[in-house]
Amino acid sequence: MTSYTRLGSYMLSSELTADPIGRIHRGLSLAGSAFEKHNLLRTFSDELVEAGIGARIAEAQKVAGILAGGRGFGVNYHAEAGRTPHVVCDYVAGRSLAQVLKKTREEQIPLGVDHSLSVIQGLAMSLMSLAAKDLHHGALSPHSIWVSFEGATQIIDAPYAGILAGLLPKAKGLEKELAPYRAPLAKGPLAQDLYALGAVLYELLTLEKLPAAEAIPAALSRATLKAAMEDGPLPAEIAGLLNRLLLDTTAFGSMGDFNKELERVLYDGDYSPTTFNMAFYMHTLFREESDQDAQAMKADQSVDYAPFLPSEGASRSVLVGADGQSRVKYFVYAGAAAVALIGFAGYKYRELRSENNAIQVKLAELQQLKAANENKLMDIAKQEESQKALQDQLAKKAAEAKTAEERAKAKKDLEESKAKALELARQKDEALKKQQELTNRGNSIAMAAQKTPPPPPPQPATPPPAPAPAKQEAPVAVATPVPQPAAPAASQQDTVETAATLVRRVSPTVPRLANKAFLPANVRDSDIKVILKIFVDAQGRPVKVVIVQGVAGPFGYNDAAQTAALASGYAPATRNGKPTTGWMTLEYNFGKAR
Repeated sequence: MTSYTRLGSYMLSSELTADPIGRIHRGLSLAGSAFEKHNLLRTFSDELVEAGIGARIAEAQKVAGILAGGRGFGVNYHAEAGRTPHVVCDYVAGRSLAQVLKKTREEQIPLGVDHSLSVIQGLAMSLMSLAAKDLHHGALSPHSIWVSFEGATQIIDAPYAGILAGLLPKAKGLEKELAPYRAPLAKGPLAQDLYALGAVLYELLTLEKLPAAEAIPAALSRATLKAAMEDGPLPAEIAGLLNRLLLDTTAFGSMGDFNKELERVLYDGDYSPTTFNMAFYMHTLFREESDQDAQAMKADQSVDYAPFLPSEGASRSVLVGADGQSRVKYFVYAGAAAVALIGFAGYKYRELRSENNAIQVKLAELQQLKAANENKLMDIAKQEESQKALQDQLAKKAAEAKTAEERAKAKKDLEESKAKALELARQKDEALKKQQELTNRGNSIAMAAQKTPPPPPPQPATPPPAPAPAKQEAPVAVATPVPQPAAPAASQQDTVETAATLVRRVSPTVPRLANKAFLPANVRDSDIKVILKIFVDAQGRPVKVVIVQGVAGPFGYNDAAQTAALASGYAPATRNGKPTTGWMTLEYNFGKAR
């Protein structure tokens, strides 16, 4: 049975990994005492806490805002300081690359070259996104990399990576653990990231950590594809990449230059690194863990977390008045009314709570389907780019062919590539339609959830106060009726409420579209809008964001709007001058932002 621990605004569920940086848990956020959504929650080691990471944790939120909408990183980052500083992002089912490498060694399941290159390709794209925003990682290692069970790779610690790199001189234990991924000489941030990328690629291919700097040339010369259970040497084109990344040979001038060379190796070689292939490998390697995670996540959604919430002590009632007369009869009357009221409220609470849990399960299932479909779209996009490059090469080959046979073969291959490109376009169209359908279904379910929010658990009614001792004779006092709750009804008529308001608006980062022609037809020639409803708690914190109207497809507009909404500042709603919870609507117009 899963045990839970409260940490700041979140509940800690299962621990997914422990590493030199700290621990990653499957955490969850609550709406009242009910489950809201799952998160990946990173806590930090005692060494890093002593080094002062808590004092700098707010910097992570700033970097997360810069990265909002970018792919290859976690989504909806939130950082909290305190005695146990921690950083959370939306949940992605998977494991760290360090765990993948460890289990590959233990299970001796071949990690093919295609799988290794799939991870490196994902990392290269993420590091390019960082460089495009004038950011660098600085402390990349297998502990920084998260591989989903669906085969996607992302850098999980991007918002706080720079903080970790800056604290290494004070965290000698972590510095020692990361030594194989750190450039031996003081180099710029780009050189450090490229070196770390080479160290990760070396470990993926050989299942061995990169040795000390002086031993690297010899290690590269005798390296074999141990991860693929092969004794042959590294392919020449891959060995060339490693030499340029790890040795002082022809260095790459930018992360984009490395990515171009990597694509050349992929297109010219016999490799086909796809998300699907990596997903198959992950499900083979972590089949049991994946099933256990899925079961635990469903169990999390049905737990009543009320015992973990702060409770207020209730005062004890006095059953005997100052005049010595017993007040028990009034409590008997009030108790009977309270029992009836609590019974009815409890019935309605269980009924609505059950409906809410069912809605949350449906939303979680839809989110998993959308994530899988987005991975499919990303996979198709990669294949389209590969086919385009291949077509350019085949067209050039056909034009430069010296014999009719070579020309005919190149033209035949070119026609096959074009046919595959058409098939990919058809698959993309189907996936985009499915994504729109899933988005519409999710919005419908979310709107239904808003109409029937789960009520707070019924609280015992406070017995009405006993009437003052009567000065008349006892029979008159006995005939006095039990006081009715007339005062609350009068106060409700005078209730003054105000809605939650926006006090600090954070502008979203406009996603960069590779091809705007794939935007849905209804937004192609008009403003691109995302309308959100934000639930603000009594402290003015945004705790839930629901998309009322968004942009379907893997374009990043919805994610960018959600991230900006969660990063904005709010004033809570009020009731009779006191802060309370409430919803507000926010609209982002990306069309005007371009």
